[in-house]
Amino acid sequence: MGLWGILWFLIFLGKSWGQEQTYVISAPKVFRVGASENVVIQVYGYTEEFDATISIKSYPDRKFSYSSGYVTLSPENKFQNNVVLTIQPKQLSGGQGPVSHVYLEVLSRHFSKSKKVPITYDNGFLFIHTDKPIYTPQQSVKVRVYSLNDDLKPAKRETVLTYIDPEGSEVDIVEENDYTGIISFPDFKIPSNPKYGVWTIRAKYKEDFSTTGTTQFEVKEYVMPHFTVSIEPEKSFIGYKDFNNFEITIKARYFYNKVVTEAEAYISFGIRDDLKSDQKEMMQKAMRDTMLINGVAKVTFDSETAIKELSYSSLEDLNDKYLYIGVTVIESTGGFSEEAEIPGIKYILSPYKLNLVATPLFLKPGIPYSIKVQVKDVLDQLVGEVPVTLSAHSVNVNQEVSDLESKKSVTRSSDGVASFVVNLPSGATALEFNVKTADPDLPEENQASKDYQAIAYSSLSQSYLYIDWTENYKPFLVGEHLNIIVTPRSPYIDNITNYNYLVLSKGKIVQFGKAEKLPDSSYQSVNIPVTPDMVPSARLLVYYIVTGEQTAELVSDSVWLNIEEKCGNQLQVHLSPSANPYYPGQSVSLNMVTESSSWVALSAVDSAIYGVQGQAKKPMQRVFQALETSDLGCGAGGGRNNAEVFYLAGLTFLTNANADDTQEDDKPCKEILRPRRTLQKEIEEEAAKYKQAVLKKCCYDGANRNYDETCEQRAARIKVGFWCAKAFRACCNIASQHRTDSYKPLQLGRLQIKHLLPVTKPEIRSYFPESWLWEVHHVSGRRNQLQFGLPDSLTTWEIQGVGISDSGICVADTLKVQVFKDIFLEMNIPYSVVRGEQIELKGTVYNYRRFGIRFCVQMTAAEGVCTSGGSSGDRRGPDPSRCQSRRLEGSSSHPVAFSVLPLEIGLHGINFSLETSLGRETLVKTLRVVPEGIKKESYAGVTLDPRGIYGVISRRKEFPYRIPLDLVPKTEVKRIVSVKGMLMGEVMSAVLSQEGIDILTHLPKGNAEAELMTVVPVFYVFHYLEAGSNWNIFSPNSLMKKQSLKNQLKQGAHQPRRTMKAVPPHALRARLVLTPRGSPSWPRPLPFPTWVTALPASALPPSSTLSPAAGVAPLTA
Repeated sequence: MGLWGILWFLIFLGKSWGQEQTYVISAPKVFRVGASENVVIQVYGYTEEFDATISIKSYPDRKFSYSSGYVTLSPENKFQNNVVLTIQPKQLSGGQGPVSHVYLEVLSRHFSKSKKVPITYDNGFLFIHTDKPIYTPQQSVKVRVYSLNDDLKPAKRETVLTYIDPEGSEVDIVEENDYTGIISFPDFKIPSNPKYGVWTIRAKYKEDFSTTGTTQFEVKEYVMPHFTVSIEPEKSFIGYKDFNNFEITIKARYFYNKVVTEAEAYISFGIRDDLKSDQKEMMQKAMRDTMLINGVAKVTFDSETAIKELSYSSLEDLNDKYLYIGVTVIESTGGFSEEAEIPGIKYILSPYKLNLVATPLFLKPGIPYSIKVQVKDVLDQLVGEVPVTLSAHSVNVNQEVSDLESKKSVTRSSDGVASFVVNLPSGATALEFNVKTADPDLPEENQASKDYQAIAYSSLSQSYLYIDWTENYKPFLVGEHLNIIVTPRSPYIDNITNYNYLVLSKGKIVQFGKAEKLPDSSYQSVNIPVTPDMVPSARLLVYYIVTGEQTAELVSDSVWLNIEEKCGNQLQVHLSPSANPYYPGQSVSLNMVTESSSWVALSAVDSAIYGVQGQAKKPMQRVFQALETSDLGCGAGGGRNNAEVFYLAGLTFLTNANADDTQEDDKPCKEILRPRRTLQKEIEEEAAKYKQAVLKKCCYDGANRNYDETCEQRAARIKVGFWCAKAFRACCNIASQHRTDSYKPLQLGRLQIKHLLPVTKPEIRSYFPESWLWEVHHVSGRRNQLQFGLPDSLTTWEIQGVGISDSGICVADTLKVQVFKDIFLEMNIPYSVVRGEQIELKGTVYNYRRFGIRFCVQMTAAEGVCTSGGSSGDRRGPDPSRCQSRRLEGSSSHPVAFSVLPLEIGLHGINFSLETSLGRETLVKTLRVVPEGIKKESYAGVTLDPRGIYGVISRRKEFPYRIPLDLVPKTEVKRIVSVKGMLMGEVMSAVLSQEGIDILTHLPKGNAEAELMTVVPVFYVFHYLEAGSNWNIFSPNSLMKKQSLKNQLKQGAHQPRRTMKAVPPHALRARLVLTPRGSPSWPRPLPFPTWVTALPASALPPSSTLSPAAGVAPLTA
């Protein structure tokens, strides 16, 4: 061997002597049942290939291996490898109780170790989607569920849906199978006599997993609004500067995107102590009225003057109270009116709140420390351009305090964050710092201030690691490379050979690797590719093994990464309309384009529905936020020591490198990570932090795509205040700037174009749904086209597409479809009217053309409704009311009114016909007539206890059937029986389905008990179908099913004879025996054979009812 060869050998040998043989096995700190868990093994100081076995074993006995894998570690794979382990749900069933922990075990010829790891039965995600957020008692709720497993692929698990009324009672439970990841449930019919208020829908998997999902909808009587009213205060709070001069802007706009040209506005004010309570003190003298011109009005409110009637005198008296603003806007010409309110604008002495974001409270001595402070106002809105000061002092091991230089920064407008970098002394063990706003317009005592303490990372060898992400802090895009600067500090820095990294997302290890340390370098760049499985956020953990004093130590650091949230796994589903408005009833095409074969669920809702429920949240706006809840980590990164770094990143580990991961308690994570996201779903996640649902909805709306309107035009729809509109505009502008041309559009194109010529054929508008297009389509060739006709409503439709495939889930940008006419009639029909009370139906004729026209409006009512100026509705084919021609100028409107007298209870059709020189339009509406008088309800409840388990035996209860003496004529009494318990759902489903009959006719046979169990249920089914002539439900196989049941009864009549010689031919009528839970059962208290001989006598009918004439042999002894 030459001199150079000997030298290289000594260098290699020196490195081997300088590094002990160590290993690190990393895994999620919680194993999910049914999930594919990635376990990574990385070893150091070895030169020869060897194998290792990694297993998940039963706890505490280790007798059963749930899953195991074998890995080879060699120089070729840099002595690192991984294995995917899965705990199957069936492996955990059948034990004494639920399994809560397992052992993670590694075995090799060099080492062996194990660790107890908790498990969870949460696996996957359930998103519930309803067609709209609010319903009348007569409507049905359309529901679908999106079901994904832990890998974001269709879960294909049977799912159970439970409907819960406002009082917490479970009203209905429905089960459905999942074949595509999109589960369409039957429409839920709101029960008659419903409970008004907020209902809850809860979804869960039928078996194996504890994953749940919930959503809410409201039940109330309402009519759709005609236009939206927005209240825009100049600020979200009232302080010293605004106490005497607070400006409020009121705007009104139709849902088809035209302003309310002229209207009267009535404004009322009040003081509230708490937003959770509806109580408020109204200031009667402060009420104002003003005119809206071209949809806008401005008023100024003087708090100091107004509050005197409530015995307040200053801002200090109102501190932490709220100003309530209510507005009613009435059209000057048409008479339509709508309302809006702001629940509360807070009176405050200090308008700001401070929080740290993405700032781990852990120090690395000698390494710069990054601090990010976020400033919000009292409504949790981010505030930019606010000066913030930082004062700090460090503490060393001797508790000596050293003051550090004060710093000043200004919050960014984009995210409200002010950034600081503090240079720490090498001996610092703690850093105590204060952050404070420095708004020049506020007194010192009203500035926001907050204190924090960061403690030093603990290391036996005084070795540290710092991941520099201050310069790289931004949302990373899929396909980019993450450039991280790794800075080590150690007395034995020359002994470091590699940097090792792990990337976690959604609780899984998605990447791992090694980067060889560059010789004589004090820091190093590590490049890591950003992949789709890192969306919506990831955690990067980097560590090295250093050997000093013949002892190896693991040194680690971690950071939380913000990954841009495009469609999951790059699935793209996009909708975009034509730039021009559409006509009512127009035929259009909807083109769906995806990047892989997908199932696409569509829905369309009238945007006016969100005006009914001001706090309504649009469906599917928090998908990625829900995905991020699977993150097992906490905080922005780092930790007090190497073990806590792993734990706070969501990992558990096994090692021999002086690190002890013994922490088992999983405390709730309250750390704030995201200052603000940049694109649509990033904005949604930021909005999820807002305490007020109104502001969340504002941000959601602003981030959605819209080609029809500018951000300013869309912001005019905002109904709940200036700060809401400001958030809307900001989110809209940010989203617009980040749209990329690479998105593939799904276009809504016209199939026909109507020329602006005089209309010769009357146009009938009768279809006014609040939601529609509730369909699921398979896009197999990456493109699919759907054709349909638009409803007759003049509004803006919001069409949503949700795509699911093996690549993941994608919520498409909302498609805005504006439907509009130049000349039309709009009528205001109340939700219901009282029989016998004359009312006036008001409406408006709108002319958006530049030139004037002549028009007349007629009304025709159906039977049961009398009209003034026309014939009685009692006649068949009533005549229309008189048509009086009027002049309507261009760009104006004219009111119309008709008096009606409803005579009959029920739903009655009313037609309104508008005739102009350009054609004729017929508007078809429905009038709901309810009885006069007061609706009264009475309740009575009993408990049936057939076996006296809870006391006295109770099998029968009677309720008196009484007709109220003061019952209004021609009305009915509704009697509703509600039963809670385990009912005969399975039995009845067998009766009413062909599959159930097949199961029933093939029950197992055996001893006398089993034989009887095959006869009795079949008899009840046969008797039900025969007596009620219900065989047609099995058409076209009715005769075949009937013969099958007959054969079953014949066999059952003869089979028991071999085992039941003593059964008497007694004849008793059939009866149903119920258990205390309400489920069907058979009497078992008597010993065999007494109960067996008693069963036919008590459960079966007289033998004459089973005569041969009926085709069934009688049962005899």
